[in-house]
Amino acid sequence: MSEITTPEYLKDAEELLTEQGFATDENWYHGTSSGLVKAILKDGLKGGGDAETAQREQKTLGTIGNRQFESSDPVFLTQSKELAYFWASRKAHTRNLYFRKDEEPVVLKVSSPDKVSPDVGGTAILLEPSNEYIMMLQDMYEKKGIAWDETNPLQLPREFYLDKLGMAFSRDSIPAEKISVVTDND
Repeated sequence: MSEITTPEYLKDAEELLTEQGFATDENWYHGTSSGLVKAILKDGLKGGGDAETAQREQKTLGTIGNRQFESSDPVFLTQSKELAYFWASRKAHTRNLYFRKDEEPVVLKVSSPDKVSPDVGGTAILLEPSNEYIMMLQDMYEKKGIAWDETNPLQLPREFYLDKLGMAFSRDSIPAEKISVVTDND
């Protein structure tokens, strides 16, 4: 995947990023692909929500002889439109590889989700050498003049993932009335 260029209207990381990490308020963001937006705005965000891609991945696993499995992913969120755009770009890229539909990244605003928790699953990307997301975060921290914490990922407190990495989730589905598409008019 090539370098991600975030549209100007989604660039908020610099204003949100402080020595304590990314600031939060009642709004959270979710990155997705344009092919999923209509269903999300109708039915809300649900854990493991991209059934079409999951089904395709399961079929691929079966074809190559690997065990198929059920996924119970939560709804992933972040406090930054810019970070959500990163994940939206990844989702659009994956769907375009599988379905060849020229889907675009879309950032959704989630108003006051019921419960947001730190996504400690981020340990895996911290352990991965040259992970794109971590390299992007390191660049954001450097541009802001904030030192990047090189602590052992296996010894980090849970809040680090939310505050410093902008990685969160909700186990609960998010109803459609709490979701809107972020546009350049916002």
